[in-house]
Amino acid sequence: MPSLVQNLMVWDASYDWPEDGEEWSAAWGGSANHWSMWLYPRVRAFLPAKKVLEIAVGHGRWTQYLAQRCDELIGVDIAGTAIAHCRQRFADDPRLSFHVNDGTSLAAASDRSVDLVFSFDSLVHAEADVLGGYMVEFARVLSDDGVVFIHHSNVAALGAVDPERVHWRAPSVSAAIVERFAASAGLRCVIQEPFAWEAQTLTDCISVITRPGSRWDTGANRVEPNDRYRTEETRMGLTVAGLYPPAPPLAQHGASHAEALNLAAAGDAQGARALLANALRRTIAPEALNDLAVLSHRCGDHKTAITLLEALVCLHPDDVAARENLADLRTQPDLR
Repeated sequence: MPSLVQNLMVWDASYDWPEDGEEWSAAWGGSANHWSMWLYPRVRAFLPAKKVLEIAVGHGRWTQYLAQRCDELIGVDIAGTAIAHCRQRFADDPRLSFHVNDGTSLAAASDRSVDLVFSFDSLVHAEADVLGGYMVEFARVLSDDGVVFIHHSNVAALGAVDPERVHWRAPSVSAAIVERFAASAGLRCVIQEPFAWEAQTLTDCISVITRPGSRWDTGANRVEPNDRYRTEETRMGLTVAGLYPPAPPLAQHGASHAEALNLAAAGDAQGARALLANALRRTIAPEALNDLAVLSHRCGDHKTAITLLEALVCLHPDDVAARENLADLRTQPDLR
């Protein structure tokens, strides 16, 4: 049984993190593919979020993607070495903070402040006492429309199983037990997806939990078993990863913005302006902004169209299409 002490001994002492957690996404062709093909489609409705709380961050395998879609992220882990690694890895992003926790409480988050609690590929090793403790904390930290997205064990629903074949999943946890924990804490499960990590045995589960009456509360729990994770979804992810070029390294967009504001506060307006302009060149798609300007003009908002194109030309002076559209719109009358 994976107790807190056993988890701490493994993840903080004996495991050497040879690929910083990427080894667990190797079957998908890497974490970028794993995130974009399987995780993000499930969590995208809850993002972007003002504040994200990630439980069991490890070496930041999912943190790097969540950080692109929030204003602030709090990461917790029982392993001090993992927290030290994340603090170093994300040192340039002041929006992110990392804290060692005790495995059942979330002291780093204040009451009703968290919009998304996220954990994947970690709490499957947590027994029922840990999940029960966290559930009470979820009820404390969730904002009015906050939501929990956690990956946990479903082994307790399977009856007798060979411990060697469930990959250290907690035998005391199931989807039904997590649903009961949520109800006892005054929360509500609205989605549960028991899924098969290997073969067709539903050893794992995703649970989505929220406050009654929140925007995510559907009034009922929808349970949809998925036995295709390894047999179809993972295989397709690996195929796609080998077929197309790899994604470029992620840019820490929020970090540039925060650093620019720090420079401005220190009196370096020119440096802040240059840094933020460079960040916007990386993150704004010129084609999309160009199209938005043209569509704004067609909808009768000539002034906005001109403003958008002027900003685009300022950021991308070599964009021929933007310059031509700007010159063309300046000669046309306002359609209003």
